[in-house]
Amino acid sequence: MIRNQLRFSARVFLKDKFFSILNMLGLALGIAVSIILLLILQNDLSYDKYHANYKRIYRLGGHLQATGVDGRSARSARELGAILKAEFPEVQEVVRANSWDRTLLKYEPKDGEEKAFYEENIVRTDSTYFQVFTHKFIAGDPKTCLRDLRTLVVTESTAKRYFGDDNPLDKSLILDGTPWKVTAVIEDVPENTHLKFDILLSRLVDREWVIENGAVKSEAFWNPDVYTYLLMPDHYNPKDFMAKFPAIYTKYFKSFGDQVGGKYTPILEPLADIHFNSTLQADEPHGNKAYLYAFTGIGIFIILLACINYMNLSTAKSVNRAGEIAMKKTLGSSKRALVFSFLMESVFLSMLSLVLAIGLVFFVLKGTSFNTLVGKNLSPDFLHNPLLLFGSIGIALGIGIISGLYPAFYLPGIPTITALKGAFKNRKSSHVLRRVLITTQFAISIFVVVCTLFMQDQIDFMRSRELGFNKENVVVLPILDTLVQHQLTGIKNEFLQNPNITAATTSYSIPGMNVDGGSVMMAESKEGMTQQRFTGMFVGDDYLKTMGITLVDGRDFQTGPKADVSDVFIANEAAVKLMGWGKDSTDRQGPIGRKLKWFHAEKDGHIIGVVKDFNFNSLHNAIEPLIIVKVDTEGGWLHLRVKGENLPETMAYIKKKWAEFDPNHPYEYFFLDERFNAQYKEDEVQHTLLSNLAYICMFISLLGLLGLSAFTAAQRTKEIGVRKVHGASVPHIIFLLYKDVMYLILTAAVIIVPLAYYVIEKWMGNFAYQTSLNVFTFVGVALTALVFSFFTVAFHSLKTARMNPVNALKYE
Repeated sequence: MIRNQLRFSARVFLKDKFFSILNMLGLALGIAVSIILLLILQNDLSYDKYHANYKRIYRLGGHLQATGVDGRSARSARELGAILKAEFPEVQEVVRANSWDRTLLKYEPKDGEEKAFYEENIVRTDSTYFQVFTHKFIAGDPKTCLRDLRTLVVTESTAKRYFGDDNPLDKSLILDGTPWKVTAVIEDVPENTHLKFDILLSRLVDREWVIENGAVKSEAFWNPDVYTYLLMPDHYNPKDFMAKFPAIYTKYFKSFGDQVGGKYTPILEPLADIHFNSTLQADEPHGNKAYLYAFTGIGIFIILLACINYMNLSTAKSVNRAGEIAMKKTLGSSKRALVFSFLMESVFLSMLSLVLAIGLVFFVLKGTSFNTLVGKNLSPDFLHNPLLLFGSIGIALGIGIISGLYPAFYLPGIPTITALKGAFKNRKSSHVLRRVLITTQFAISIFVVVCTLFMQDQIDFMRSRELGFNKENVVVLPILDTLVQHQLTGIKNEFLQNPNITAATTSYSIPGMNVDGGSVMMAESKEGMTQQRFTGMFVGDDYLKTMGITLVDGRDFQTGPKADVSDVFIANEAAVKLMGWGKDSTDRQGPIGRKLKWFHAEKDGHIIGVVKDFNFNSLHNAIEPLIIVKVDTEGGWLHLRVKGENLPETMAYIKKKWAEFDPNHPYEYFFLDERFNAQYKEDEVQHTLLSNLAYICMFISLLGLLGLSAFTAAQRTKEIGVRKVHGASVPHIIFLLYKDVMYLILTAAVIIVPLAYYVIEKWMGNFAYQTSLNVFTFVGVALTALVFSFFTVAFHSLKTARMNPVNALKYE
């Protein structure tokens, strides 16, 4: 029976190829998008779950509170791990990890060419790392590979980069002039983990403890500097840990905490929760559930659109199949058999669409830069990924059943006698349903397109907004050599001899990249000297001038023989407001001269200037109170402001000169504006994905409209012939056929505007600085939908409208 039904479904498919292909295209797009979204969901929801013990691993963070300080950090003091291992029996193992600064690594073979690369994903950790975390070893012993000092473990791709096909074990990589022996090679770390690395270094170095009267007295415990992971027993309750921690606080934290009015509360995060649920500072970039929900929602929309297309065309074509259905009923087919038959047709079409969808998925993931765009390594490996295989089949079956459900129950209900007489016409309820479905389709499409356009507006706004400093035409070079660092004054002066280089400075902080997260200082207030946390920027000479930062009060740092030292500071307007340093009726001093010093400094410093607020971080965040500090020894990054003209010539000059100053390191640089805008990469990726999904939504809607308009034009051929005989023009007839669609699209636009406005406002809440919502965007999208739908309807309507009235009157 099923074999016969499949043959019949194939005949139905081939009988009306145009409508079958339209349906298959829509369903294939819906299934392909669903499969890719399934891969994204599988990737994101399985973060860190490849570790065998992931349910038992917790990351230890902390909530640090003191006067003027309140922060929740993903890091903890490196001393704390060993203490917890010693005093808490339930802590079965401890691993600490700390990211290493970007470093040049070299391999110097005895015979052959030296290989050198800058490495950014280096982590220093404990010898217990592989007792807690799971990785597949290609070479080496997981129990001993990190036991000795100056040993390291590399990933497979890293080993290939340095050693080619040679065995890397016991060979050495030079790091900061010191050889580190390779003791193991592991498979590349999966992309879906928050703890990413290419190289693991052995042996974190502990800080010294201060012991006084038999008790630990050190502020080290209040300085979180490493990520600490605890391996706990099965089904461990973190509340037990929290209940026991006060004893640790009293013994190790309390002494210094009492001095600063402090409080420390540990935070235990299950490993699998970090990617989506962590809100701690100093954390690695993590997932955004809102975007995941948005993609899933739009994926469901696309499936719904494809299903609507099938339902619309199936019910519209019921007139053509009325005789067939009536004949089957006359020959004894039951309603159940007819329902099954129509469901088989839709499932058959859906499974054909699955084959096409799989081809589309392979093309997107293997033939385009999609994986690079989303920063993932999605693979359409259906044979080795059971969830993907059965999930895809389940999606196709589900779409087939949902698409065919209404037609399967609607079509068998056609009256037999009426159908046999050839007098059957679609019921009024069928026309109403089609109108509702078309309105729903375009409402969804308009909603997604509007949201996408507003996202683009916000991203453009962030890129073009005045930041309070000039990020354009600033070339930044890392200062990696101590000899270069000691000659920076002369190097800057030599660069400034070039007329295309207008200013030069140095800084340990780069806006949008590595501005210091916070320094606790003692600041003058109405209550006296109180501790307060400020964001800090540590800069060299001429920083304000080079960066185009406006000084609104006081003076800049002095240079030359009378250069300022580290006990003078420049504040931004936000810091002045925070501390209440503004001039008012009771205090006419203002901010200049206010006392400010480092927490343990004996000598008071003071404020010498105030700069206008500028966005040194992403526009996602409001401007924080900032203190700019002039360093005694310049270093970090060299900033050169260049003219926009003759840029290739200027860059060639900088490269040549820098090779003379620092021949020991490969030349590298970046433009400040590009690095600053990189903060919005995630937003741009989400926008690109949503844009593509929006196009697919609109395309599927137009596909359905194309098929429906073709069928409607064919059904109204005789009516059109009569109208032409009575003098109707071709434009009049096309408008007649388009009129109903136009009203439905306008209705869809009116219905969806409030929802779109609400969703966009909620999304805008992620940004401290927002573009305005332009009502013309809504109008423009609605008009665009009208234009595209008009041409879609006109594609078939024009042929029918231009037909000879004589032939039209003979039709049917």
